[in-house]
Amino acid sequence: PGAAARSAASAARSARGAGPAATEWNPSGQAPLEYRGDSTGEAHFGDFVPDMPQLARLQTPVDNQYLHNFLEKGGQRYEQSLAPEYYEQVSEELAAIEAFAAIPTLDESMVVQRSQQYKALPVVDRPARAVDIGTQLSQKTWGDFAAAHERARVLMQLKQKAERVAQAMGLDVVRKLVNQVAQDPLLLAPVREAVVALEPSLLRLAMANPRFFSEDAHPARRLVECVAQRSFRYNDEFATEFAEFFGPVQQAFNALNELETEDPQAFAIALDELLQEWESQDRDDEAAKDNNLQAIRHAEARQTLADQVAWDLSQRPDVDHAPGFILDFLYGPWALAIASAQLNAPRGETDPGGYRKVVSNLLWSTKKEVTLRLPSQLLEMVPGMLKTLHAGLASLGKTPDETKPFFDALMRLHQPVLGLRRARARADASASNPVPLDTSSMSMELDETLPATPEQRKPRKAAQPWLGRVELEAAGFEDTLPTDFSELTEGRAASGADQAVVSSFNEAESEEDIPFDAITLLAGLREGDWVDLYSHREWLRAQLIWASTRGTLFMFVSRGGRPHSMTKRSCERLIANRLLRPVDGQSVVRKAIEAIAADQARVDEAVAA
Repeated sequence: PGAAARSAASAARSARGAGPAATEWNPSGQAPLEYRGDSTGEAHFGDFVPDMPQLARLQTPVDNQYLHNFLEKGGQRYEQSLAPEYYEQVSEELAAIEAFAAIPTLDESMVVQRSQQYKALPVVDRPARAVDIGTQLSQKTWGDFAAAHERARVLMQLKQKAERVAQAMGLDVVRKLVNQVAQDPLLLAPVREAVVALEPSLLRLAMANPRFFSEDAHPARRLVECVAQRSFRYNDEFATEFAEFFGPVQQAFNALNELETEDPQAFAIALDELLQEWESQDRDDEAAKDNNLQAIRHAEARQTLADQVAWDLSQRPDVDHAPGFILDFLYGPWALAIASAQLNAPRGETDPGGYRKVVSNLLWSTKKEVTLRLPSQLLEMVPGMLKTLHAGLASLGKTPDETKPFFDALMRLHQPVLGLRRARARADASASNPVPLDTSSMSMELDETLPATPEQRKPRKAAQPWLGRVELEAAGFEDTLPTDFSELTEGRAASGADQAVVSSFNEAESEEDIPFDAITLLAGLREGDWVDLYSHREWLRAQLIWASTRGTLFMFVSRGGRPHSMTKRSCERLIANRLLRPVDGQSVVRKAIEAIAADQARVDEAVAA
């Protein structure tokens, strides 16, 4: 917590060289800092050291600015010995703590009731429970150090043992940082309480290394940071999964408090044990995640190659005057089939499956003016061509029902030649008039007579990778399905509770209907970021683990390695409807250190105003 903003009169007194007026944190009105100037008599920020009695206080009145400077820079000036008046003040503070300890604390049932008062609310609607260094914790969970006065007693006993200014300031820095982390609303309350409960062990480390929190690789800082980062996997402190995570953390923190050691190696051992346990828990999830990622990355590579194949096919001279449905087929599903065969084929094979070669036969078979003159050549070609086409589409996982409209349209295109042969056969048998081929069982979804439009003649790169049904399932798509022509149609594959969410969206909604804030939030997400995602009537904490190169597909993973993939448009809709909420999971310790400096900056701005 920052010091109270000084009044304009106090600022004027400071400008005249007088000490500041009395404030909440400096009731005596005495200057909390002494100046040890250089030979020029000019004051420098780094040359200030705290007044000795102020360093001895439980609630330190030393400005955050100076604590931050000590933590980040240090210096020889902090190595001077503590004065007698410092120890006199410590004795007074300890006496006050002993008096406070006689006051009855909250009953354990009251502590539990306070922690569960918002349990019935959805996890994203629960207000952050207030926690700080003065909070009474659960004695059942944290033993003697559940009481705030017990933690304060450790602090003052260590201040009593301190010999140098650096040690006293280091103790105050630890307490400030613990308090800052404890008030971080992004962390679940039990995690923040755990950091508060660990304060005695962290304070002991400051006696040997007063500035250890400035070292990124220090075991204690890493322990606090790793526990905090791991906790971002969970958004419900009452869930079984969180309890399984938190139990070992609680045991490790209590064990460190019992050791009463200044050796950071104990923290390194505790962290290694937790990391090993987490790694063991994650092994199966990581394997599933890798498989899902491999599937969707393969789909992206296939789509990239298919876009190039479609462009190559569009440059062929024999595509001129081809019907529109043939070009749609070649530039869409068939380009994907060729790309898939190339990616899966042994290196060096130029045309696996003969999928490129069959394109020539397919295009030739659509030229009626040629096939009517050479019917026998067409009839000889068709069976092998159809077999290759069916095989290529089957390799993509397409079912006969999905491909039937195309093959029916192709058969109607070949009908004049097929009808001519049948008519000749019947004429030879009964001298009857030719009859057309019966098409009553054929699908009429595609019109084979329509010429290609200018748009159909130019292949366009796909907005997102095409995914087969197996890949959709592996990737966790709950609101997308492939159409007959390899596009993802949103809002048609969800089931159960998700169907209620997806169906609430207007499928005809355009990008202009998406709020700009939702677009901006999605654009700011990076791999590794956390979100709260509403799925199957519950709020899940999920992590973004993959985004397509063009930013049109996203894959999140929630507990148990469960994938959730969706299109850019679906993500934006979910964000706009508050069903997907980004979570800020940045470095907790670094954020606390910066917050200490920011507190003082706000005080300075208030004074200037």
